[in-house]
Amino acid sequence: MKKSLGKTVFVGLSILAVCAMFLALQPTAKKLRVGTFDSRAVAIAYARSALAAPVMKEWKDKYEKAKAEKNEAMIKECEAWGPNYHRFQMLQGFSIASVADILEKVKDELPKAAQEAGVDILVSKWELAYQNPSIEVVDVTSYLVKIFNPDNQTLKILEELSKQPPIPLFEALQMKEDE
Repeated sequence: MKKSLGKTVFVGLSILAVCAMFLALQPTAKKLRVGTFDSRAVAIAYARSALAAPVMKEWKDKYEKAKAEKNEAMIKECEAWGPNYHRFQMLQGFSIASVADILEKVKDELPKAAQEAGVDILVSKWELAYQNPSIEVVDVTSYLVKIFNPDNQTLKILEELSKQPPIPLFEALQMKEDE
């Protein structure tokens, strides 16, 4: 009887040891790393980059063509576009307006920036409403800004910007152009 009990214990412990080794060999769950960014910095870096110039040139050319052709409808459209685009840029650069349109222009660069930062996902820090403690959040603003090849003056502007909270969106929407 003692041999049988000893054999059973030995078999049981052997099975537990095999299970423990199997579990030890399993990859541990990778902690999700979320890259957050200050959308204002992305907006300003873009606006001050060579990527933004063609947008303005396209509309200026449309405006000049409309004037030359005396196309009143297109002239009015262009005259409305300028201030509206400027206001939109201000909302992106100083409040929390989405920069999805800007990121779309550099979408091929985003995987590289995420890889360099070691993150699995990119999201505006103003849109992160909740985070589970098991998720690691990493500021990747500098990685995204780098895509736009900012000059030293832009980097100084962004450094100062980071010290200021964004203007609440509703408040920014109510502001007049001269404020």
